Amino acid sequence: MKRTLAAIFVLAVLVDRSVTVAFAGDEAVAGTAAQKVVRGVANTGLGVIAEVPKTIYYDTLEDGPLYGLTVGVLEGLSWGIARTLTGVYEVVTFPFPIPEGYRPIYQPHYPVEAGKTDLAD
Repeated sequence: MKRTLAAIFVLAVLVDRSVTVAFAGDEAVAGTAAQKVVRGVANTGLGVIAEVPKTIYYDTLEDGPLYGLTVGVLEGLSWGIARTLTGVYEVVTFPFPIPEGYRPIYQPHYPVEAGKTDLAD
């Protein structure tokens, strides 16, 4: 399972790079659509897996270990499920510029990036 997810992620990154290079004349549209599908695949595959431990870590730093190991688990699970469903949405809608300009829905854009997850501006 882990190898399959890793292979999908690597393939998506390669597709992202090749689409951007292939459509260099229309880079603004092709690059962002490709980035949206890569972001969607990453969020779908790694949403819950990455969000739970990451949220536990940040909640523990902010509010202590008891809070991190109780509320952090539930908060991470909810963000992970939301990120996974949003990833599916982004994969399905990647050809269309919704939200406007292919903006990401969450900040940080990928579940494995540093920082506590929140809605993007």
